[in-house]
Amino acid sequence: MKNKYKVAVVGCGSIANAHLEGYKKLSKVEVKAVVDTNLSAREMYMKEYQIPNGYENLESMLSETNPDIVSICVWHKLHDVMTEKVANYPSVKGIICEKPMAIGLGNAEKMIEVCKKNNVKLIISHQRRFTPGWMKAKDIIQSGLIGVPTRGEIRVKDGLLNWGTHSIDGVRYVLGEPEAKWVFGALQRSTNKFERDTAIEDCCMGLVQFEGNLQFFIQSDLLDNNCDAGRFNVIGTNGMIYIEETKVKLFNEHSNGWKDIKLNLDKDDKAIGGNTNALQANELIEWIEKDKESRSSARIAIKTQEIMMAIYESARKNMIVKLPLREKKYPLDLMIGENKLHLFDEKKYDIREFLNRDNIDENIYSKLKQKGFGHNEIMQKLNLNK
Repeated sequence: MKNKYKVAVVGCGSIANAHLEGYKKLSKVEVKAVVDTNLSAREMYMKEYQIPNGYENLESMLSETNPDIVSICVWHKLHDVMTEKVANYPSVKGIICEKPMAIGLGNAEKMIEVCKKNNVKLIISHQRRFTPGWMKAKDIIQSGLIGVPTRGEIRVKDGLLNWGTHSIDGVRYVLGEPEAKWVFGALQRSTNKFERDTAIEDCCMGLVQFEGNLQFFIQSDLLDNNCDAGRFNVIGTNGMIYIEETKVKLFNEHSNGWKDIKLNLDKDDKAIGGNTNALQANELIEWIEKDKESRSSARIAIKTQEIMMAIYESARKNMIVKLPLREKKYPLDLMIGENKLHLFDEKKYDIREFLNRDNIDENIYSKLKQKGFGHNEIMQKLNLNK
């Protein structure tokens, strides 16, 4: 076997932990560096995962570490920028970029182009494709146990870009990557709402028509009711299936009501991190070594991006939008610029502002971390008390 792949993680927020958990399980990789402008964030992961090098900027890390694989865990607007810089560096063979792929379809297309130009394998971290529940559901649907799929239903919150990208991608995955034909969407943005410095809607819905008679409906921030990014239903001509990352229930003429499907779960099987991210990273390595495309490749993931942007574009145009999508910019930004959305409250707020680590008490952070609190929970506590 060749020497271990040198890995670097760019961005030391909470999602970086999931990537690091995955890498820790792989004998073929060695995490050599982390990058973040916040010293405490860098040092936290360096200590926890015994990572030898920490950098304040990307360029220094690339020139000194020469990584083979890079995880991009920064906020949405920087995904395309960071991907371009990393893909252009000679040592890089593979990139795992966090979701959503980019802001706007055009930026996502540029990511694919620059990686293709440099022979870099790019995957988007829709890691739930590697969960036992989703993989089992895909097998069940393909085996015909619910007949021909006709409808899917998704309910999420915290914005289409944040949660919806996982759910839309999940429906596409379990249904075998059907081609979307058109999208009809609606949204409301009456408050100046942002998520990780990106403008988002207060709520939205979308109907997606796939090839054949297959449709799915997605709603975001309309009805919570214990919704989740990894949870959805698929209805077929002879049954239906309820899907979570670690749970599957089947209903058909032979199931005698709802039947729990056995998954033989491991303790590290979960929606984010653990075995899930390890399988994702390992499949990237297989793609690098054997040229077998990953199920999370950017070529596949951009279809999810296109559907989300088409929902926004449909709301912008007040009409059905046929795919492929022509608009390359972020339709919600265009709506705002065109004054199509009347704000009842113009005060800007960000639903992830609590994740800003600047000017928090790092001593209290460390104490809470030692007590077993997670990063997001700690940040909520500290920023709430400011």
